[in-house]
Amino acid sequence: MASYVTCRVLSGRGNQCTGEAVDPHAELKICARHLAEAQRLIHEAFQRAKKSEPSS
Repeated sequence: MASYVTCRVLSGRGNQCTGEAVDPHAELKICARHLAEAQRLIHEAFQRAKKSEPSS
């Protein structure tokens, strides 16, 4: 039986996510769901930063 590493993300109530980490050997243990959420948040932050840049 193969074991897997679980996601290290905690909910607001302190419950650990039970999803399987995308890369169990990476420094950041995160499941696909939380990885997608992080990518979405990063994309939105870049879009906001782009809009707030002064025009040349």
